[in-house]
Amino acid sequence: MPASEPIGEERRVVLINRLSEVLGKEEARTLMESLPPVYWHDLATKDDVRAGEDRLRTEMNSKFSKVHAEFAKVHAEFAKVYAEFANIRTEMTAEFKTLRAENKEFQGEIALQLAKQMRTTVFTLIGLAVPILGTILAVGLA
Repeated sequence: MPASEPIGEERRVVLINRLSEVLGKEEARTLMESLPPVYWHDLATKDDVRAGEDRLRTEMNSKFSKVHAEFAKVHAEFAKVYAEFANIRTEMTAEFKTLRAENKEFQGEIALQLAKQMRTTVFTLIGLAVPILGTILAVGLA
């Protein structure tokens, strides 16, 4: 019988009969049912399995390298965004410092103007009060 053909039914019957004598009928049937008809060249050897593992490992490493490269790109983009936010924060901090300084300057100017206005008002009132007081005193003494 050539090695490229599966075991024929006749040979399987002979095998199951012999297995029944050695193992028992139930065990022989279980063993034979677990052995489907296959060609010998279809069976994988340890070398076949190792070669498959090597191909799979190579393919997975390639895919993981691509994923790693993509993550590196994403990381670089996030670094750019982070740097941009840092620049914006620096600019905003400087702008707020400028606004605070301008605000203090403006408050100082308002305080100065209020002081001037108050002096003018006080002197104006004094200027009005003196003649009125003089008139009251003049009328009262007469």
